[in-house]
Amino acid sequence: MNWKKQRHSGTARLLHWVYAPAVLALILSGLYIHSPSRAFGFKRMDSARKTHAVAQFLLLNSYVARICYGMKDKNYKEIIPNRKTLKAMPKFLKYEFFLSEKKKEYPKYNPGQKILITSLAGLIPVQIITGMALYFKPLQRAVKTAGGLNPVRWLHYLAALMMVSSVSVHLYFTLTNSLKKLKSIFTGYA
Repeated sequence: MNWKKQRHSGTARLLHWVYAPAVLALILSGLYIHSPSRAFGFKRMDSARKTHAVAQFLLLNSYVARICYGMKDKNYKEIIPNRKTLKAMPKFLKYEFFLSEKKKEYPKYNPGQKILITSLAGLIPVQIITGMALYFKPLQRAVKTAGGLNPVRWLHYLAALMMVSSVSVHLYFTLTNSLKKLKSIFTGYA
């Protein structure tokens, strides 16, 4: 018998497919809001702002749901880097930068994915907090007394650029790893 091993649960896949398009919509609408251009897929500022508002709602809720699910199922241990992850990093980077042909197999996530996913999980709260400070009037007044909106706007923009970089690296790892692992985010099984 050839039993397939479950790699991602239905809940994990559902949450992934809620926040993945939300992050893409936030990046494109956020770049349009920062510097309007039709290259980002919007024709009017109003539609970009509405898209940004809906996508941030989806991201915030799916992010909180993913944290709760990770705590309940204790699967956060598979994601958060530990000492073993850091020790494995040089060999992993050597392979990724084509300095070694020896590919090591990892249980679920490689060291790069662990650090990347954890950094994304850290960037999302920065985006949420700075976004709320820019969006809600009572928070805007508080921010103005603490130095103004411009530093918050730049922090939000910088975090967005870091998120774009992280998503790009995530896609690179996903598309250059095995096809079985790629299929598992759709089917759940590898």
